[in-house]
Amino acid sequence: MDPITLAAERFRRQWQAFWSPPPGHERRGPPALRVRTGPSDRKDWLKALRWMEWQPDNRHPFVVVEAPFTGEKAYVAAIAERLEHDLAALRDGLAQDGLTLPPLASSQGPIDEARLRRRLVEAGQTVAGVLDGLVVVLAPARVDQAPAYRDLIARLVPASNGTTLRLAALDVPGSDLVALLPEGARFEVDQAALLDALKQMGGDGAPAPADGRPKLAPHQKDAVERALGRKIASEDTGASLRRLLLDGGKAMQDGAFKLAVRKLRAARMLCHLSGLGQEEAAASIALGSAAHAAGDPRAALAAFRQGKSLALAAGHRLLGAHAALGEAGVLLAAKRLAEARDVYAEVARLGEEASALVLEAMRMHGECSRLEGHPALARRAWEDALAFAESLEPGVRRTTSYAAAGASLAELLRNAGRPAEALATELRVQQLGATGKSGSA
Repeated sequence: MDPITLAAERFRRQWQAFWSPPPGHERRGPPALRVRTGPSDRKDWLKALRWMEWQPDNRHPFVVVEAPFTGEKAYVAAIAERLEHDLAALRDGLAQDGLTLPPLASSQGPIDEARLRRRLVEAGQTVAGVLDGLVVVLAPARVDQAPAYRDLIARLVPASNGTTLRLAALDVPGSDLVALLPEGARFEVDQAALLDALKQMGGDGAPAPADGRPKLAPHQKDAVERALGRKIASEDTGASLRRLLLDGGKAMQDGAFKLAVRKLRAARMLCHLSGLGQEEAAASIALGSAAHAAGDPRAALAAFRQGKSLALAAGHRLLGAHAALGEAGVLLAAKRLAEARDVYAEVARLGEEASALVLEAMRMHGECSRLEGHPALARRAWEDALAFAESLEPGVRRTTSYAAAGASLAELLRNAGRPAEALATELRVQQLGATGKSGSA
């Protein structure tokens, strides 16, 4: 394990031990955490925070305030602004999963320290109504007045209860936060070990290309991305994404659908933060399937719709069709038949590149009409499906559900007292399968 990862893992363990103390351990001081890190480690520490936030089992979203501390009034305003911004983003993200985060009460006039403290408490309680609570990390990029910074932290600490609201503050020289917050977590990279690791990788202190493959220079990467019309994931991002998707797929196979939801939601978030639009659409579709299997149709519907929107925005109609197929399935299961029928029609329009998808959408369009009590519409849909099947090459036709569409049509006709037409339909289907040639009986 490289020194940066080791530092992140140590920090994570200290962080978790503070917020969830092991049996027999009593927390010293208030339920707020002091954080120590060096200037050279700041960037990696901030990445570690986001890495912890993205973990599938985390139910405390993070608000990280990086504004410099130039004075109490400006910093209080910066915290309030970041809080509102991140809550709005969280609200949008939860809405995509079919969950509702109520807005905070409107704040009138300039905000001061006392009002901010109440606002933080309210925010934590509001988020806890949907998740478990909120983490607020005060991580000023610069502190001009260390004593004033410490005094403000002291007045904000009472808002932190360690459950619905968890407050963490960066310790800076001159702030003497240790007297206020005895327990802390430290992010510190062993610089000597890091230098050794870099030398081992590249021989001169620079990392060598993985597996001996040449790496693209930034301008080359930009050119390739423009040519492809999409972002290229970094090696680290790609590895993390593959692991989350594999874990999600295995959880689905094992029937651990809630675990699959957590893994796939994390994968989708990683894609979003990395600017991987097509991958985000695919992850959202997979998340929809997991949520539906987990018995959460509202989240499934939201995920499929988000996947469809992302796919279409990126110009990927076929991927959008697959998302719409999942959306229609959720609507059908919920007996929202008219909506499902309309979405199946959308699948047929979007999936024109995939004959099997088009025919299945036509078949299910007819099934929705039948369940709605519209046999004429069902018959028309199934007849159109058979006509479409006849237009296909034999090898392509065999991959479709034309036989199921024909069986449904024959059953409908027989139940309607039209046995001769039902028999003709069955012969038509048999001929399509036996001869592999277009034509009708």
